[in-house]
Amino acid sequence: MIPRFLLVTGTDTGVGKTIATAALAATLRAAGRRVIMCKPIQTGHISPDDPQREHLEADYSDVVTESDAQIVARLTGIHTFTNITLRLPMAPLPAARLEATGSVSATAGAASILPSAAEHAQLIATVAERTRADHVLIEGSGGVLVDFGGHTAADILACLSPGPDSVGAVIVSRSRLGTLNHAALTAEALGNRHISVTGIIMGSWPEPAPPVDRDNRCALSAIAPILGAVPAGAGHRLGPGEFTAQAPGWLHLPW
Repeated sequence: MIPRFLLVTGTDTGVGKTIATAALAATLRAAGRRVIMCKPIQTGHISPDDPQREHLEADYSDVVTESDAQIVARLTGIHTFTNITLRLPMAPLPAARLEATGSVSATAGAASILPSAAEHAQLIATVAERTRADHVLIEGSGGVLVDFGGHTAADILACLSPGPDSVGAVIVSRSRLGTLNHAALTAEALGNRHISVTGIIMGSWPEPAPPVDRDNRCALSAIAPILGAVPAGAGHRLGPGEFTAQAPGWLHLPW
């Protein structure tokens, strides 16, 4: 069963969460479900006409002009939204501190920028009701314990949960060496917070897959069900029509 509010979290950053989120959305939509996507906090995103763009791109190699929510919307056509956007490509808390005060060590200022878990949840619930969404995909920032300013993505889920079956999480994982420990730690952190793991998605599956990747995929099934794998480069290689047509074949969801 796919819960209404589904956190898509990574074992760490850069594992393919956004494209996996898009693949989940396309698969659910192909099954006739109404799906929306929320990115509670986006960091490292600047608008193309930002007057500071040249300066930021000179200082940071990984700023982007297309947000994660915009990528998911482009690939799938679903309604997406971002609660707050920060321009610096850092974890949310230091990015907010720098944006507010110019210092990553300043404790004051970030609280005026970053919403509380309850505020995030209220906005998500409001949009979910307005759009009559069957499923809300909530894409985290990096891993599940990333500090959102005194709370984590897991705390947002707790604020959304009227019952144990209404929330859950999908872990997006690498397939290379080291992923078993990262995935186990992520699943343990979620379990300690009473969040069930719906399954694991390989965020960037190589073809052909080396032996270690194939072995890790099998081993990961002892942590949680393997929902499938997103082919490496699919988000860049495929246009929206191809992506939405192919994505349901990558994933096998527990209906």
